[in-house]
Amino acid sequence: MEKYSELREAVKNVAVIDAHCHNLVAMNSSFPFLRCFSNAEGGALTDAFNTLFFKRSIRDIAELYNCNASLTDVEGHRNLTGFDAIGSKCFSAANISAIFIDDGVDFDKKREWECHSRFVPAVGRIIRIEHLAEKILNEELQHGSKITLESFTELFLTNLKSFSNSVVAMKSMGAYKSGLKIDTHVSMMAVEEGLLEDFNAKRPVQIQNKNLIDYIFKCSLKVALQFNLPMQIHTGFGDTNSDLKKCNLLLLRELLEDKRFSKCRFVLLHASYPFSKEASYLASIYSQVYLDIGLTVNKISVHGMKSSIKEILELAPINKVMFSSGGYAFPETFYLGVKRARDVIYSVLTDACDDGDLTIPEAIRAAEGIFNKNALNFYKSDKFIGSLVGSHSLDVRSKVYVEQPKDITFVRLVWADTCGQRRCRVVPSKRFYDITKNNGVGLTRGAMAMASFSDAPVDYSDLTPVGEIRIIPDMSTKHRIPWSKHEEMVLVDMHIRPGEPWEYCPRNTLRRVSKILKEEFNLVMNAGFENEFYLLRNIVREGVEQWVPFDSSHYCCSSGFDAASPIMQEMFSCLHSMGIIVEQLHGESGYGQFEIATGHARCIHSADNLIFVREAVRAVARKHGFLVTFLPKYFSDSIGSGSHVHLSLWENGQNVFIASDLTKSKYGMSKIGEKFMAGVFHHLPSILAIIAPLPNSYDRIQPNMWSGAHHIWGIENREAPIRAACPPGISSGYVSNFEIKSFDACANPHFGLASIMAAGIDGLRKNISLPEPIDVNPSTLEVEPKRLPTNLNESVAALENNFMLKEILGEKLVDAILAVRKAEIIYYGNNKSAAKQLIHKF
Repeated sequence: MEKYSELREAVKNVAVIDAHCHNLVAMNSSFPFLRCFSNAEGGALTDAFNTLFFKRSIRDIAELYNCNASLTDVEGHRNLTGFDAIGSKCFSAANISAIFIDDGVDFDKKREWECHSRFVPAVGRIIRIEHLAEKILNEELQHGSKITLESFTELFLTNLKSFSNSVVAMKSMGAYKSGLKIDTHVSMMAVEEGLLEDFNAKRPVQIQNKNLIDYIFKCSLKVALQFNLPMQIHTGFGDTNSDLKKCNLLLLRELLEDKRFSKCRFVLLHASYPFSKEASYLASIYSQVYLDIGLTVNKISVHGMKSSIKEILELAPINKVMFSSGGYAFPETFYLGVKRARDVIYSVLTDACDDGDLTIPEAIRAAEGIFNKNALNFYKSDKFIGSLVGSHSLDVRSKVYVEQPKDITFVRLVWADTCGQRRCRVVPSKRFYDITKNNGVGLTRGAMAMASFSDAPVDYSDLTPVGEIRIIPDMSTKHRIPWSKHEEMVLVDMHIRPGEPWEYCPRNTLRRVSKILKEEFNLVMNAGFENEFYLLRNIVREGVEQWVPFDSSHYCCSSGFDAASPIMQEMFSCLHSMGIIVEQLHGESGYGQFEIATGHARCIHSADNLIFVREAVRAVARKHGFLVTFLPKYFSDSIGSGSHVHLSLWENGQNVFIASDLTKSKYGMSKIGEKFMAGVFHHLPSILAIIAPLPNSYDRIQPNMWSGAHHIWGIENREAPIRAACPPGISSGYVSNFEIKSFDACANPHFGLASIMAAGIDGLRKNISLPEPIDVNPSTLEVEPKRLPTNLNESVAALENNFMLKEILGEKLVDAILAVRKAEIIYYGNNKSAAKQLIHKF
């Protein structure tokens, strides 16, 4: 087991208290989305495209949304998906349990702070003292009132005290207005002069005078003491008009040593960058000083983030360091802040362990403190935080703290087994949100050794009814079920116990292999699926129930699609509501056969989406009185249904499967792409046992059936099992991805992609070369090329002897898969007509 696996899991799963952020804006706000990546304005904003933060972050967001890593594609996805769906996805993926909002920033079409409760269970407000003062002065101006220091002070204190029971903190922006050398003994004459100067200077009033700013700060501290509220102080970078020469943290020492305010609690925001060392020093010698690391852990380079956090921890007590995202305007800023902070904190803490500064248990407690406990303890004395948390502890070890939706009755925990069947456990909503979301439910080990014909584990799989695992919901995959409005569904990971993945878990298998590809070659595999299926209707002929095609239309028949359009529209709507991109739909060659092609995405997301697509398509058909089957070959005299998968390789957000220079590429693909695809080609006979898992699968893989029956590859050759593709938008002669036509819907999508990726890794490791492509129908050649396995027996034999796949996927897992496949061979060999009943399972 990895040395720091327990620390990694703690950092990954801790529920976050985001103690400083700002309001979201409506989708049609004039505030540009590019500001998600930069604090610059005007012409300087265009330079954001060339920052490390932009390049890294656009890839992170694209991965979350399963779209291309470009600003145009991300914005298109946002507009198509809508505010609520985007917000829910970002906050859920970030695992934020509470946010504290400074709503003193006047964004265009700013959402009120209360509305953020739709995304997180706990929302608190931070009152910005200078913003409150400006609001008071502008109201007085509108009323034509004459202002005096006495009248202003009375109004300001009255208003500030009225918020005392409804806010979690106060905040000062004095640093960027006049610096951190705060004069707590400023003369009243100087303050009144400053007040009148600002009141008469601009319309609307903007407070700029340093004496007035210092006075407002001093008055606010008295209220903070009275109501036991902390004061957040803007420090470091984050605003274009900050004068960093006046923002050195050491300028605060006069304030911190003023005995009148010795019991005030101060939070220095943004890690005080670039004064992180000074902030660490102050926190170490002043009991009332606490540090926030927000904004710094996303707006600078990864090296800069780590350096800043390490400087913070050089002297500062760990229990005084708290996380915030610094998120604003866009849900993506919250997601990016949390995602990057988890990575950086993990890296910094492992370094501290390596240096001997911390033990692993101490590092785990440090992570839990920074992300959750420190803020919980710091703000707990305020009455409002108690009402936020209520009777529910913000459990720092919980994977996700999510409030139970009032209108949800059931939650389905969904997984795909070894032979691709989608199964689920259903938990009442209250129990799910109280217990199951963190602890999962028990499941027999034998569940991953069940065949398509029986709900008992097969022989020789080493998986029996004895023993239990836990299926743990991955809350980032949770969706409200569009066709059943009082239910939700969520994909699960299989653990021996919470936090310890099981070696037979499909999703973790794909993660493991993806990690190898990333660590050895810095590559990511993207996948997109074409989902073919038959739409069937039920009839009774001579007293016998039969399932027959929905209609008799042919390939891309417009009248056939017209008849099915209401059903297809609802299928599309369901998938859209779950954030699954549908690229196109059309009628296929078989009577009543259709295809839905979904967009490419990081392979783990694509495999997850494939499960949801099949669930949605079958459920909508059932609602309309029809049956959908993805079975590879239902009608013996018609075309079969595949789940063709398109694959590409990405490095740092760029498709590196495509050749960079056509003059140096034989086939229009890069050397990396060629070696990877050559590995897949070489191991394809073995892979078939995983991606074409039933005897029925091989009834589909026949010559002249567009399914790839021969062991060849070709460029745009749809009779080849592996087709190099040049889609629209790619220059002639180049290929951007390759398609495997052998994949079908009886395959577990995570195991299938893991096996393909493992073969590609072998190709990269061994520099395997491709044979010459075949660019004609192989059946027309004088010497017919070698066939791929013509039945499951042959592919099982190939997999049994494939030691490379066993090594990468795991020998025990491959043995279990083989045991299930052998049981399928025996059963369907003895029951020739049994496959017809599989339309009710696939």
